[in-house]
Amino acid sequence: KRYWHPYLYQLHLTMSKGPTSLATSPVALAFPHIQWDPLGSLRLTAQETALLRMAETNPIEYTLADSRDASMYARVLLKLLAEASSHGGGDVSKLTGPQTEEGARAVLGTDPLGVVTHYALTKLYDIISTLSTGASGVTVGAVFYVGKDGILVDQWKALLRILNKGGRGDTYSQTGAALCLGLILVAACPSQKAISPTVDKDGNAIKARVISYASAMEPLEALTAWVIAQLKISNPALAIPTLHVIMSSSESRLLFCSTGGIKYIARQLKVKGGSVKSSTPSAAAEAAKKQGGNSSVQQLYELAFCLWTLTYELNSSPVIRNDFGGKDGLVVGALTDLVSVAPREKVVRVALAALRNLATCTDEITPGPAGSPKVDGKVFLAEMLACGLMKAIEYLKERQFTDPDIIDDVQTLHKLLVENYKEMSRWEVYKNEVESGHLQWGSCHTEAFFKENARMLEGSDGDFHLLKVLISLLNSKDDDIAAIACYDIGEFVRHYPNGRAIAKRLGAKELVMPLIEHDNVELQRHALQCVSKIMVQNWEYVK
Repeated sequence: KRYWHPYLYQLHLTMSKGPTSLATSPVALAFPHIQWDPLGSLRLTAQETALLRMAETNPIEYTLADSRDASMYARVLLKLLAEASSHGGGDVSKLTGPQTEEGARAVLGTDPLGVVTHYALTKLYDIISTLSTGASGVTVGAVFYVGKDGILVDQWKALLRILNKGGRGDTYSQTGAALCLGLILVAACPSQKAISPTVDKDGNAIKARVISYASAMEPLEALTAWVIAQLKISNPALAIPTLHVIMSSSESRLLFCSTGGIKYIARQLKVKGGSVKSSTPSAAAEAAKKQGGNSSVQQLYELAFCLWTLTYELNSSPVIRNDFGGKDGLVVGALTDLVSVAPREKVVRVALAALRNLATCTDEITPGPAGSPKVDGKVFLAEMLACGLMKAIEYLKERQFTDPDIIDDVQTLHKLLVENYKEMSRWEVYKNEVESGHLQWGSCHTEAFFKENARMLEGSDGDFHLLKVLISLLNSKDDDIAAIACYDIGEFVRHYPNGRAIAKRLGAKELVMPLIEHDNVELQRHALQCVSKIMVQNWEYVK
């Protein structure tokens, strides 16, 4: 059974103050000073100009009260975007912060089309936000999907063109265009019908309208590809508002997962959250506060929230379970790091909730293909143990939380981890730890362990896969992991027949040698010992 926090989603909205809201344009103070008549390149008709002026003088609810007026207004704004954004690359794109009224008017003089682009996006977002409430009785579907079949209007392409400008476009325009497009397209997803408003502000029933999801699929795929591209190039701030829109429907979530989205979110979490390492969670938390700042913590929270949302697709798709698992344990490792570093309570809350869903997922409803490895909660629990979640959970058990959900998650995860640990042999624990890349000092990194298990590093196929992973971990940026890898390789060499030759053949010596001069004294010591074990026949005499 999937686990659901009763109020976590609403709490998220409160804490993030609206993840899908559009920030204020840096030239917003210039909007009232836009003169439409001199801007002939926009090719506005007299009727369109009059509509823009009327919309400025009336409350937006009045303009949107009639579906025909709302549709016309939206199309005029999309026309502005199509005409104005094609010129791009002006002074607006060079702005780095909000402008005073004087500064904004100066930019309007030098780059009027850039200001018009911001204006149109701001107004378009206001339209969509208002329509989404259903207060006027007119819906997003009624405005942006036309005809008896409810086909998406062609003018949506103006928004995609802004996204395709890449580095030539400014941040506000790209964020706004992606967000508006996401809200328009997700409205077509069938799962949205259940949460769409059914009555207006006066209690009158809103007429249901046919919306063609098929007409929105290709644009949604293009938008998802753009979001993925931003995550790939480590530019999540640009994509996070749209990413949250994508998370709001099951269809768009599945599409996001099918394009590898899960691993890209996890990589961003590792980049932003994994740089803060320390010997204890409390010290790590303090380091995170000094290094990350509120902006970084907020991004960690938003990305972790997206992962938590995606865990609700685990039971419905073997492909998604595999994506969450993966051979490198990336997702579980990223979430474990968040729990260990604990930069803010809200980050810990969503990370724990995601880990709990992973630990309790099942393949009973949708088993994987015949002959494929089983991926369920036990697999994820093994990854959690390998990543050192037990240590972090034991620390959290000692903290005083007021949130009952955090307390319940901590207790449940601790119980599940203990039960799973009891079922695993020491070799299984070690194997999972090495494969996850999260090495931690413990009973599996001792002389006694390698005396008993050195031969197990051969692997079932005799390819020494696990030894190769250990050798690759010598390149880890985490000094502790590299030091443990040095120790383990040295102990393998000591206790496996002809281990010295095998380690040399696989390139261990070449990777360990530079570590002898490393700045970290502890890593330096273990590297020197490892090289000595590889070079010297009878290590015991040297020891």
